[in-house]
Amino acid sequence: MASTEDPMTVEEQVSGYLRRYGIVPGSALLVAFSGGPDSLCLLSVLNQLRDRHPLSLTAAYLDHGIRPGHETEEELEFVKRVCTDMDIDLIWERLPSGLVQQRSEANGGSLEEVARAMRYEFLGRAARGRACDYIALGHTADDQIETVIMRFFQGAGLGGLPGIPPFRENLIRPLIDCTREQILGYLAGRGLEYMTDSTNRDVRYLRNAVRWELVPVIERIFPGFRGSVLSLSGKLGSVRDYMNRESRRRLPWKPVKGGYSIPGDRFLAVPGPLRLASVTRLINDLAAESRRVPYRFLAPVEDEEAVRSRRVVLRGYGVRLYWRSEHLILAADVVGHSEKGYFIEESEAGRVFVPEAGLFFQFGSQVRGTERFLFRSSRTGDRIDLHGGSKTVKELFARWQVGRPESWKIPIVERTDGIVAVLGGLFG
Repeated sequence: MASTEDPMTVEEQVSGYLRRYGIVPGSALLVAFSGGPDSLCLLSVLNQLRDRHPLSLTAAYLDHGIRPGHETEEELEFVKRVCTDMDIDLIWERLPSGLVQQRSEANGGSLEEVARAMRYEFLGRAARGRACDYIALGHTADDQIETVIMRFFQGAGLGGLPGIPPFRENLIRPLIDCTREQILGYLAGRGLEYMTDSTNRDVRYLRNAVRWELVPVIERIFPGFRGSVLSLSGKLGSVRDYMNRESRRRLPWKPVKGGYSIPGDRFLAVPGPLRLASVTRLINDLAAESRRVPYRFLAPVEDEEAVRSRRVVLRGYGVRLYWRSEHLILAADVVGHSEKGYFIEESEAGRVFVPEAGLFFQFGSQVRGTERFLFRSSRTGDRIDLHGGSKTVKELFARWQVGRPESWKIPIVERTDGIVAVLGGLFG
C-alpha cells in the first residue's frame, strides 16, 4: 500500500502491480480513458512501460450524456488527440442525453450507480469486441479510502468494507496503491495536461460530498487516517478472501439449470457467516444486473430457524433461494430464457430487470395491489385491449416501425387478466 514514506515511483508501482497479478507481456488491455488525471496517468504509464513490458493497448471513452454537450465535445477531442499522440486505438460511444436519468428513475438507483453500471457494460462490450484480456481502470488509493468511508456509513458488511478489489475477473486497477498526489506529480513532471469534469465538484453526488466535505473534516481530526483506512481495507480483504475460500470448500453448490443446488442439511451444518458468504458470492453470479444487495435481504440465511421454516428463504433482487425436497435451490428469479425469447416473473421486491431490453421497472404498492406481473417476449396472436378497441401486438409493432430483429426484445407486460402493456414505443 502506498504511503508518504514509499519511495517507489508511479511507474514502479504499476510495473510491480503487473508482475504481482500476472499480467504477462503480450496481454491485450482495454484502458478506460476519460481524459481526467487518473486515467491519463494510467494510459501514459502503461504506454511508457511497453518497451520492457509489451502490452497491446486500446483506449475506451464513454460520454454518459449527463453533462453539457460543449464540455463533452471538448473532452472527446482531447481524448482523441492524446490517443493519436500515443498511437493508441480509441473506441468511443455517446449515450443519448437523458438516458441515464431515465434508467435511474426507473430502477430507483442513484444516478452514480446507473452511470457506473452503463459504463461497465460499455467497457465489457468494447473489450469483447477487441478480444482484450483485461479492462484497466484508473482507481487510486484515494478512491479506495473514499469507498471504504462511504460503505462504512452505508452499513456495509464484510463483502463491502474491504473496498475496491485491486483485481477481479478481468478488471485490473494498476494505480490502486498510488495516491492522487503522486499521480498529479507524475503528470506535472511530464508536462501532461488533463481535462476536468465539471461534475467532480458537485456535492450532490455522494463520492464528491465525501471527497470535498467529509474527508477534510476527518483529516483535521485524524491526520493519519488515510494509512489506517487502507490498512483496514487490506485486513478485511484478507478476511473476506478467507471466508470465500472456506465457504467454497465447505459448501460445494452443484450447478443446475438456472442456478445452484445444495443439500439443506449440509448448508445448515456450517456457521451462519459462511452461509452468508456463500450465498452472497453466488448471487453476484446470478443477478441480472450489477447491484449491491443489502444485508437485511440476506440476513435470513444466517438464521438457522428462518432457513428451516421458510419454503422460500429469499426472494428479490433478481434471485430466489427456496427448498425443493431436501435441497436448497438458489436460482435467478426467471422462469425461462432463450436466444429469442424470455419469461420473467416480477420479484416480491416489485423490481424487474429485462436484460434483453436493457430496461429496469419498479412498481409501487398502489399499482401492484395483490397482482403479480409477468414480463415476456411477444408470441403469435398476442392482443391488447385499448381505448380504441382490441389490437394485435403485431399491428402495434408496425405502427412503431419496429423491425423484426428488434421486436422479440420488446417487453410484453401480462397480468392474470391478460396483456396490460406493450412497451414497444421505447424501441420505435
